[in-house]
Amino acid sequence: MNNQPVICAIDVNDYDQDVIDLAASFAKRFGVELNLVHVTLFPDPKNAAWPASLGSPDVLIQDSLRLRSIMTNVPGVELHRHHLSGTPSKQVLEFIDRNKPQLLVLGTHGRRGLARLLGSAASNILRHATCPVMVLRQRQNSQEFADLKSEAT
Repeated sequence: MNNQPVICAIDVNDYDQDVIDLAASFAKRFGVELNLVHVTLFPDPKNAAWPASLGSPDVLIQDSLRLRSIMTNVPGVELHRHHLSGTPSKQVLEFIDRNKPQLLVLGTHGRRGLARLLGSAASNILRHATCPVMVLRQRQNSQEFADLKSEAT
């Protein structure tokens, strides 16, 4: 039996419960734990352009409390929460390298225009991950998620 976990990287301020539940459905089907990973953006001290509010102790505490409150609606899944700080894509990629998951489920906002041209954490993770990655646009049609969940279980 493969004990490699399923990882679901989320933004605690704008997470999509359907994405978490889909990741939990895969974890249940594979018989492994689900690791929720959130990274609080922490400024680079060498970059003076970062807003002072990023990475403040208050933000770290709020994000930690939000992460602790997130659950899955899929029964029978062992859920672990991991709160990291730094650059989101870098921290998620390092977490992947340490934990060797069999699947990373990643919700994305599906931005367009300038944000898309500049790249996003999701696209950077997708390009550099060393495991299979399922990228789901958040707020996708609920029926599509229900169909995916039923296929996973």
